[in-house]
Amino acid sequence: MTAKKTFGETKKKPAKASPSEKETRENQEKKKASDTNKAEQAVLNIGMIGHVDHGKTSLTQALTGKWTETHSEELKRGISIRLGYADTTFYKCPKCKGSEAYSLKPVCSACNSKMEKLRVISFVDAPGHETLLTTMLSGATLMQGAILVIAANENCPQPQTIEHLAALKIAGIKNIVVAQNKIDLVDKKQALENEKQIKEFLKSQGFENLPIIPVAAHLGINLDLLIEMIEKTIPTPEFEIKKPLKAYCIRSFDVNKPGSEIKELKGGVIGGSIIEGTIKIGDKIEITPGIDGKSILTTVQSLNCAAGKLNEAKPGGLIGIGTMLDPSLTQNDRMRGQVIALPGLMPLPTKKVFLKMTFIERIVANIDKKIRTNDVLVLTIGAMTTLGTIIREKDNVLEVDLRTPAIIEKNVKIALSRKESGRWRLIGYATPEK
Repeated sequence: MTAKKTFGETKKKPAKASPSEKETRENQEKKKASDTNKAEQAVLNIGMIGHVDHGKTSLTQALTGKWTETHSEELKRGISIRLGYADTTFYKCPKCKGSEAYSLKPVCSACNSKMEKLRVISFVDAPGHETLLTTMLSGATLMQGAILVIAANENCPQPQTIEHLAALKIAGIKNIVVAQNKIDLVDKKQALENEKQIKEFLKSQGFENLPIIPVAAHLGINLDLLIEMIEKTIPTPEFEIKKPLKAYCIRSFDVNKPGSEIKELKGGVIGGSIIEGTIKIGDKIEITPGIDGKSILTTVQSLNCAAGKLNEAKPGGLIGIGTMLDPSLTQNDRMRGQVIALPGLMPLPTKKVFLKMTFIERIVANIDKKIRTNDVLVLTIGAMTTLGTIIREKDNVLEVDLRTPAIIEKNVKIALSRKESGRWRLIGYATPEK
């Protein structure tokens, strides 16, 4: 006997199979890989340097859209304390001519044409305050070019203008553009007089042919001229990507939120820039000199740049490296100054070094060109700063006892600062004595 169909009854459709856990995971991995491939790492680091309150952070914001002073003390005091960094993309209009062809936007404001992408750049915003000179010196290690910011409403040179340019000379950075900032605060006569002072100062330091671009960072005036000059003056360097990995750490973080569950915790993050070689997810790396001279081994869990996630990072712009480190080791920049390399390739950490000293010439005040036993110096070695006590000195060859272990590579230039009149001043540089 056939069953009767009752009113309103319909034939059931077979239920749609839900994706398996494996399929879901595979789809997530594909999306993650797709997002990773879209991220573009900056091709070089350009330092934003100069005297305190001359507008470095404001100019960085005008070029990148990011205000780099985010630390609580920076916000309270109104000055940069840590190295700030931000990425931006330069574009050029294929139809327009002259400086108006250069822009930070993908569509031309003059003719509405689609712009051609030139390159992605990382800006390193260095503190200008005299008490933070060593932070600026450590940042110079990562720079391949620089913008020297000089305010038009103050006499040139100011003390940190001199010291920052000297630091660039020690670091071997020759590709420099001068931004004469705050031109909106002076009249034409004052602007021209300030430009004359800048030229005389640059000439006295052996940089007489540097381009000078008048700008007003707060108003966005002449940014196109500045971009054009950066493109013409600061080329993308040819990095040694086939060499073994070497990178400098300038920041480190604990990215976990307070109260996070143990299963949700992530390893510490170290941030910096690759000097040579490449790094990819899964690589084993050594962080040295580590803690108390004991190197740390870990595995790369993730790579990030300002644009997003990366599968592989190369020399150039700043990156963040997610690791398996205990987050307590990386919180509050505890890893700053460390060298990141493949295991076993870097020299062993040391606390005693022999250095050949060279003094710099100072315009504003003379330097006491004599190092004495028991003098205490600040040494900037790569991205690391440490105190050192002079054990003995002869003919400007110094035996130095370092407060903390450091990595001393061959032919490295070490910036030396000494306390004078209660302030740390850059006095010269040294190279390892063979």
